[in-house]
Amino acid sequence: MKAGYVCLDVGGTEIKSAAVTPAGEVVEPVAYAPARASEAAQAVIAHLAGILQTAGKSLTRVLGAGLAFPGPFDYAGGICLLKGLDKFDRLYGVNLRQALAEATGITPADIRFCNDVGAFALGEMGFGPAAGAERAMFLCIGTGCGSAFGVHGQLAPEGYPGVPFQGYVYDRPFLEGRVDDYLSKRGLMALTQARLGRSLAGKELAALCQAGDKAALDCFAQFGQWLRAAAEPNLQAFRPDCLCIGGQITKSAGYFLEPLAALCQALGISLYVTADTSRRALQGLTRCFPGG
Repeated sequence: MKAGYVCLDVGGTEIKSAAVTPAGEVVEPVAYAPARASEAAQAVIAHLAGILQTAGKSLTRVLGAGLAFPGPFDYAGGICLLKGLDKFDRLYGVNLRQALAEATGITPADIRFCNDVGAFALGEMGFGPAAGAERAMFLCIGTGCGSAFGVHGQLAPEGYPGVPFQGYVYDRPFLEGRVDDYLSKRGLMALTQARLGRSLAGKELAALCQAGDKAALDCFAQFGQWLRAAAEPNLQAFRPDCLCIGGQITKSAGYFLEPLAALCQALGISLYVTADTSRRALQGLTRCFPGG
């Protein structure tokens, strides 16, 4: 048993948790729990506290707790600002740092929060292929299109050249809407509804592709063209050394990544696909603490 941090990757559907040492070693096994994101605030707080305490049992000493949360969220203050997104609405305005400290006994100063894609980026820069990169860009495609930008191993400061406001690309105008409308689960489902007459998520569409369905393959080809077109302005402006792609849909990357890979090759950017985004985010949370 070792000293380390208890880390949670909090999603709207599922919460992944593990104990992680300061060196980034994930103490197995990674645990999975339902998010219970629609329940009352006190029930969610008790649920999160229970997960933290369970993860901490595999450590000789808990150094702190790190939680990766989707935004909007006041990460420095520990206050949840999610509202109208059908997840954790009842935590709106709640000081989670104080609430979890009271529920777990962990000192408030030892509870840190980070954007979920930011945690993924910190993990890639600390323990993954982006380690040592002068500049790195990160995209996570799931229920939406999350993004982050890194400079010299840390998240890029606000106003850094080529970095959009708060590192977000999801709200950039794209085609007839914004990036998030296309590079997301709902974007893919809208595409398959239009092309195939039924809404399919990545796993279902990949199954058709494996069976040689040309229409399904064409859907992923179109998605890949969208990905390239949406990413290019930021790649041109920021000129990262590497681009790391994560999220559930990357399990089907072989069907849609080629256009983006060709662009990255032309720009001299190394492209990496992360097999386990949550695991990397859990590692990245340890870097939110002093010395990380």
